[in-house]
Amino acid sequence: MIALQEVPPYRKHCASSSVYLSEAFETEQQEWNTSIVIDIYPQTPPLSNAAIKAASNILGFRNYADNWDSYGAERPSESTIVNALSFIRAIDAHRIPVYFTAPGPNGEIVVELRKGNYEAEVYFNANNSKDVLIYEGDACISEGMLDHLLPRILELF
Repeated sequence: MIALQEVPPYRKHCASSSVYLSEAFETEQQEWNTSIVIDIYPQTPPLSNAAIKAASNILGFRNYADNWDSYGAERPSESTIVNALSFIRAIDAHRIPVYFTAPGPNGEIVVELRKGNYEAEVYFNANNSKDVLIYEGDACISEGMLDHLLPRILELF
């Protein structure tokens, strides 16, 4: 038996499958028209050992308290942790290993990637922004938001 959970109005998602039930409201007739839309998604691949290690490290940041570094550092919020974990899953699906993870003093989490002469630092900030710095050697070659630079990360790493 599959239980349904509520999501935005007129849309229900089966909690343990990829079947969506949607109800469209016909304004002219003021009646409900029920239709079934079936979306098939590939099974999510298991995480690599490197991704499991990075995710475990990030999950450990949940145990941090404010002032964890004795210099007034803020603890990472749950949304910051979730954003970093989602990124790790996404890049792991492209076989890109995480080099390093760390919390920052302002509640951010940094995830570093390295390959050859390239390095990327992805910052998951307390305000839910996601910033990226990409280096070739010591030179910063790209800087911006993750949404815009993710294709470049996938290309380089």
